[in-house]
Amino acid sequence: MLDPSLFPSSARFCFIQTVHGESSLNNFEALHPLEKTLVANSVDVRRAEFGDARWCAHTALADLGYDGDVPILKGERGMPLWPEGVVGSMTHTEGFRAAVVAPTRSVRSIGLDAEPAEPLPENVLESIARPAEIDQLAVLRDAGVHCADRLLFCAKESTYKSWFPLTQRFLDFDGAEVDIRPDGTFVSYLLVRPAPVPFINGRWKIKDGFVVASTFVEWL
Repeated sequence: MLDPSLFPSSARFCFIQTVHGESSLNNFEALHPLEKTLVANSVDVRRAEFGDARWCAHTALADLGYDGDVPILKGERGMPLWPEGVVGSMTHTEGFRAAVVAPTRSVRSIGLDAEPAEPLPENVLESIARPAEIDQLAVLRDAGVHCADRLLFCAKESTYKSWFPLTQRFLDFDGAEVDIRPDGTFVSYLLVRPAPVPFINGRWKIKDGFVVASTFVEWL
């Protein structure tokens, strides 16, 4: 589902696929007590998603050489608080959870988002897309991307996940214009100012029923 081509070479990642409609709490119950308190009052589905994504994050951290038992807590707007020297991102959707981490010596920020490989619900596209982005969806569909609108949504979500750690500011859907290429790459041009970078690079893949988009800002 995920492979190294989606990320910078220094990154490490982990993912799991789950059975649709089932919510195992095994990974949640194995979390650090401080992590469990973050969703203690949530329903089982939410706690299962949270536990699975955190399990992926801890596994990726251990693969990067960090202590996989250190709790990953939440900062402003729910941003994960990674160990010093690490940037990372998590995602979860029905049937899929994943996390990616990278050392700050090579990567300034990284984002990851996954969605089902299905068209967006009716009327959602108009609320997230800029005119030029809508125009390019026809090109992607001609290239065989049947869920091009969902890919755009996924790319925008992953862009925000790279943007926020750099700025501590919200980025609305119209705050970036995403140029998605059929070759599995995209560029998110930032339209708000001030911005730490003029654009954020991304990569995407559709496989096994899911759309995955990653973004990252590397040091020059």
